[in-house]
Amino acid sequence: MKLLSIAAFATGAVLIGGAVAAPVSAQTMTTAPRTAPTTVPATTATTVPAMSPTTSAPAAGGAITNTAPPMAMTMAPMPMGTLAIDARGLRAQRTAAGFTLSGQALVKDACQSARFDFFPGNIFPPQFNVNQFRNPKMMGVMCIARLRWVTAPPRAVRAAKAQKTVTVHTQKRPSIVVPIQ
Repeated sequence: MKLLSIAAFATGAVLIGGAVAAPVSAQTMTTAPRTAPTTVPATTATTVPAMSPTTSAPAAGGAITNTAPPMAMTMAPMPMGTLAIDARGLRAQRTAAGFTLSGQALVKDACQSARFDFFPGNIFPPQFNVNQFRNPKMMGVMCIARLRWVTAPPRAVRAAKAQKTVTVHTQKRPSIVVPIQ
């Protein structure tokens, strides 16, 4: 019985001592059992995932080493959205290069924002969707479902001078024609 206790204590001390000697980042911790490191044949190509900042692999002594180059800076993807419920106060002001589209959108709760996105599949005349999406500043916040009007940021559009109107889509009104002034 004493021999089993001493063996279990020694094994625990080695595991704990190894963890103290070589700290492991929170990204590389797993609940899978530890296995012995294996060697990779020299002909096998290794790729690094595009979105992971580092890839770590166990070294011969069981320590974690960084084997990936630093990740290049990339822009965060735009959050996807659904059509806003309705829109009001839509305006298209003519500029030297085209026009600026602005207005307000009716969204489902206070954590939602709105923006003008190009209508997919239509090149000319340009058509836009007023999309609502979860505001990135409100991630982790619990919101009550309550209709609310929010201002969509103005969208600058390059267009020909001959164009006189622009079409905007919402859930309630699938086609709102806005004159360009």
